[in-house]
Amino acid sequence: MTEPDDLQPVDNGEDDDTEFATIAGAATIQEAKRKAMDQLRKVVPFVDEADVDFEVMEEGSKGGLFGRGKSEARVEARVRSAGERAAGDLSPGDLSPDAEVLREFVQTTVGLMGIEAHIHAGEVDDAVKADISGDDLGLLIGRHGATIDALQFLAAIVVNGDRRERRQVIVDAEGYRARREAALSALAERTAQQVEREGATVALQPMTAAERKVIHLHLKDHPRVETVSEGNEPFRAVVVSLKRPPD
Repeated sequence: MTEPDDLQPVDNGEDDDTEFATIAGAATIQEAKRKAMDQLRKVVPFVDEADVDFEVMEEGSKGGLFGRGKSEARVEARVRSAGERAAGDLSPGDLSPDAEVLREFVQTTVGLMGIEAHIHAGEVDDAVKADISGDDLGLLIGRHGATIDALQFLAAIVVNGDRRERRQVIVDAEGYRARREAALSALAERTAQQVEREGATVALQPMTAAERKVIHLHLKDHPRVETVSEGNEPFRAVVVSLKRPPD
């Protein structure tokens, strides 16, 4: 990884396609993005933001009383290679039918919410995915991802229609899902340690089925604790307890 305010070329193995990446820190994610773009343009003067991939490394926090614990937002910005830019410049007619349906649905829905955003859609392994980029997407993500999860649920209905074999549909915004999965994995680890230490069963807050799955998979092979989902939707939650000794 590069350090803030440090721009480095990345050797990707191609003689004619050097990549550049930088990391910037600022009070907010948007300020960090603008700072990263300024740094990139010192070496690649005419680079457009549409040709840059951003990864939010730290969201930052305002801190508590008197700003204690305050931290900067940190963003990594990478200029996409020529091949990636060519793939990203596909016109709607070049998308697969499922990807085009997904893109149009998400674009329309986000627009109706009054949010200005750009939608990238395409095939990812066996799934079809829409990535949403734009300024201040907190409203779109919602508390604990509730809004974007609802959007993904509706998008899956629209894309799959009445087909018998349903495709996985993913709707993401600024890498939110990867950050949420990391947070859930950390929560699972802390909870397992608590259960081991105290010998008590711990019930987590209610989660969506996708979030519960992250917890279950993370602790699936744990030697001392086990998990189970209890309750009815939308209040179904993961319960972590010590494994019962074999009979």
